[in-house]
Amino acid sequence: MSQCPNIVLFHVHKDAMNAAVTAFERDWPEARISNLLEDGLFQWVNEAGGVVPEMYDAFQRLTDYAVGRGADGILYSCSAFRECIDACIGAFDIPMLKPNDAMIEAALDVGDRIAVLATVGPTITSISAEIEEMAQAAGRDVTLTSHMVDGAFEAMAAGDGGTHDRLVANAAAEIRDADVIVLAQFTLARAVPAVAAVTDIPVLNSPGAAVAKMRALLDR
Repeated sequence: MSQCPNIVLFHVHKDAMNAAVTAFERDWPEARISNLLEDGLFQWVNEAGGVVPEMYDAFQRLTDYAVGRGADGILYSCSAFRECIDACIGAFDIPMLKPNDAMIEAALDVGDRIAVLATVGPTITSISAEIEEMAQAAGRDVTLTSHMVDGAFEAMAAGDGGTHDRLVANAAAEIRDADVIVLAQFTLARAVPAVAAVTDIPVLNSPGAAVAKMRALLDR
């Protein structure tokens, strides 16, 4: 692609938006990015305990808007909406990345024992299904362990990033018998240094991996 691509970042939380923007600024500053934030969807999925049928329409309409505005590619940062994103990917003919695809590919390159760490409950179910599907497609038999960090997301939402990072790091320090730790939300990227300081297990996060994959797809 001769010109810098126009990439739309689709978010349901401001901290996920900040993580995605930071990753692009660091790893691909030449890309032209714009942000689509609908934080009501975050509250909705938490109240519902997962995806409900009406959410598909919301994703379809917002994605259609982004495509109509000339997006060359779309990166979704909302891990809990896997099914809605899959439906959009099947409906539009431009590169679209789910939040964790690139990170999961990297995790499978590391090993078969994958520890999933999250601070929002619905994300555990969503990313675990993604990992299982991608592992099966690759002919791999993986072992997943899930680690929900209570209180961390609430601390970050209240502006206490230090407590968020400490709680996440404390949870990571307890992880044993894993080849790799995956941080299952864009919002967790900020905790990478704290987590890496307490474990020798490789730690992967979504934003950096997603930017690298989108660049490989579009920066030609």
